[in-house]
Amino acid sequence: MDQAGLTRTVFYRHFDDLAQMAPDLLPDSEDPLVERVQRGAPEDLIAATVAGQVALYAEHGRLLRAIDAAAASDAAVAAELDRALMAPRRLLERLVAEAPHPPPNPREFARVLMATHRAYLLDTFGDGNATPRRRREATAALTALWERLLAE
Repeated sequence: MDQAGLTRTVFYRHFDDLAQMAPDLLPDSEDPLVERVQRGAPEDLIAATVAGQVALYAEHGRLLRAIDAAAASDAAVAAELDRALMAPRRLLERLVAEAPHPPPNPREFARVLMATHRAYLLDTFGDGNATPRRRREATAALTALWERLLAE
C-alpha cells in the first residue's frame, strides 16, 4: 500500500485483499472496451485498445504496480491477474493471427505483447506521474508498435 501511495484503511474499506481487487480493476470478458473493440476494424481495435490501456495505467499506475509486485509472490493474486487478462490476451491473439504476416504461434506472441505492454506501461505510469505528455507519448509509442505489426 505504501508503494501505491494509499493507506491500508482505504484499501480494506473496499477489498479483502489484492486477489479480490485485481479482477475489479483490470479488464475481463465483461469489460465494455473488450466487447466494443471485438466488433471493430483492426485500426479501430488498436486505437481503442491502446487508449484503454493508457487510460487504465495512467489512472491506476501505482496500484497496478503494487498488484504486479504482489502477483510475483502471491499465487492467489497471480491467478486473479491471469484471469483478468484472459480476454484481452485472446483479443491480441486474434489480432496477430489475422495480421498480414502472422507469427507462427499467435497465442505465444500475444503473451509476449501483453508482457511487453504491461512492463512498458508500469514503467511509464507506475510512479503515479501521468502527465498529459506521458499519456501522449505512451499512446504514440504503442500505436506505432501496432501499426508496424499489422503493416502489409
